[in-house]
Amino acid sequence: MARRRLVVAIALSALAATSCGGQAPPTPATTTTSTVDPVATCVTQLVYWAKDILANAKDTGLDYQEMGLDGDQYEALQKLIDDARKQQSSGALPPDWLQAQAKPACVKLAARPTPTSHGNGWP
Repeated sequence: MARRRLVVAIALSALAATSCGGQAPPTPATTTTSTVDPVATCVTQLVYWAKDILANAKDTGLDYQEMGLDGDQYEALQKLIDDARKQQSSGALPPDWLQAQAKPACVKLAARPTPTSHGNGWP
């Protein structure tokens, strides 16, 4: 009987050790956050819309909000289009001309202060 108790005790100890030890919990998946470069985004938007407007002779009828732009970006787009049309009067635009012209405007736009929700303004 003592031997049987010893065997049962060893078996229970082994069982407890294996069930407690088991596999380690899986490590949580690491999430990476990427920041969006506001200058690159701005350049992409301005170049896209400038190409679209310069390629279409007729007005698409979109306002700046429908284009996904804010008022300052829209003003930069209008200047870019005006400058591009002047450049086109001398011949075709060089391949990277729009990007080169849009980038300084976008750097300036990205450096402007951003509104916060801590003021007493609207909304």
